[in-house]
Amino acid sequence: MKKAEFVEILANKHEMPKKAMDGIVDSIFELVVKVIKKGDEVVFPYGKFVLKKKPAREGRNPLTGDTIKVPAKVVPQFKPAKRFKDEVAS
Repeated sequence: MKKAEFVEILANKHEMPKKAMDGIVDSIFELVVKVIKKGDEVVFPYGKFVLKKKPAREGRNPLTGDTIKVPAKVVPQFKPAKRFKDEVAS
């Protein structure tokens, strides 16, 4: 499902204009990004958004086989809650 379809379903469900709902959806994700960028978690009943720290490591160049250094980085991650996993599995 693409964002436009998601927004349309929510707008119809809540009897709102699509443009207003689109702004709400954008605001939600902007806030999630802002909060996890600070290092905090965003927790919902269906899971949480967090930043995961990946340490520096050695890797291999697949073309040459040479060893390369992969720098440390942080990546966003969604950890689904048990409730979410159970509902998807049923």
